[in-house]
Amino acid sequence: MKITEGIVHVAMRHFLKSNGWKLIAGQYPGGSDDELTALNIVDPVVARDNSPDPRRHSLGKIVPDLIAYKNDDLLVIEAKPKYSQDDRDKLLYLLSERKHDFYAALEKFATERNHPELLPVSKLNIIPGLAFSASENKFKKDPGFVYIRVSGIFEAFMEGYDWG
Repeated sequence: MKITEGIVHVAMRHFLKSNGWKLIAGQYPGGSDDELTALNIVDPVVARDNSPDPRRHSLGKIVPDLIAYKNDDLLVIEAKPKYSQDDRDKLLYLLSERKHDFYAALEKFATERNHPELLPVSKLNIIPGLAFSASENKFKKDPGFVYIRVSGIFEAFMEGYDWG
């Protein structure tokens, strides 16, 4: 079976839900999603006009593929059929240089979309994650990252982060 980006998305969602994670925000490939709303992290310098529609501000905008919550752990996941160094770098950038923007967007999202379990966002243990094919073996494992490895539409496993 060829692992496509769509299969990775379906499998990671199924895996997380089956293991007690609550899906908070997300976006399937192509930008459509009937189950979740996307979390748009906008650049306040670009979106300084206080527009009610931040989706129009694509410059500097970051939209994680999936956000999932369990026991004050918050997974921020990017997904591709194969390991993506660009997605790894995107997550590191989001959770360092753009951390303030991420927290602000998450706080607003939690309030507007009725996710009180996420508040205050400062209590959350934010964990970056990458989802990709289980057959992919050549990638750099980063401490603190989780990896959701997908082998079929409903077949996945998680490795990486030490849940202690």
